Amino acid sequence: MTSIFFVKSPHSVLLALALLLTAGCGGAAAQGNDEGVAAPNPPLDAETWSAEFESRSGASHPLVPVGYGTLSQDAITVLLRSDGLQIKFVPLSEWVIRLTAPDTYRRLNGYKVSRAEEILDLTRRAGERGWPLVAFVTFFSRSVEESFEPYDLKVNNQSRLYRPVDIIPVTPDFGRARLDQQQSQVALYLFSPEIDLNLPTTVRYGDAASERWNSIRGALDSELSRANSRAGAGQP
Repeated sequence: MTSIFFVKSPHSVLLALALLLTAGCGGAAAQGNDEGVAAPNPPLDAETWSAEFESRSGASHPLVPVGYGTLSQDAITVLLRSDGLQIKFVPLSEWVIRLTAPDTYRRLNGYKVSRAEEILDLTRRAGERGWPLVAFVTFFSRSVEESFEPYDLKVNNQSRLYRPVDIIPVTPDFGRARLDQQQSQVALYLFSPEIDLNLPTTVRYGDAASERWNSIRGALDSELSRANSRAGAGQP
């Protein structure tokens, strides 16, 4: 069904066009392709975003300018399989996503930027201080129907097991905790700011566990070196 907007000014025209574009991009991703989930546009000044909302975590996490990374979303994704479920865990830490390709960075950054105040508020309510570890998490099922337990997804770091302090749904039906065949449900997971992704990290769901982040961590160091070279030469 086509939506119709009645407008009376140039500003209203722009708003109507934006609403039409947003309506055309909504809905859960199919075929396990969480990259198809629509994200709001991030701010133009990513440096301001990072300084205002998210800690740079010291000199160990230098940030390259936006536009010089080349990694795909899959390259920074931890994948778990549990029975009929497939789970993707993507940290949205700024120093991580800056190393992805420009379009991927803008999309992933858009999720946390659009919900920044909500993220901070929920984290404070949970008794945590500062910006949390935000993860873009996808549950996907190839079965006819599958249920999942959102809070069963945990992170093992620094010899401690961390449960999410809160969850922000991205797809409308995430709260049902059920999946139809070939359906994805997506949410932003908020974990304690104490998690240090420089240290050995395991992502767990039920009896399934993945240590893939530890190999991703090495790939990020290599990409950081290449991105700095490209930035120095002015070659995005």
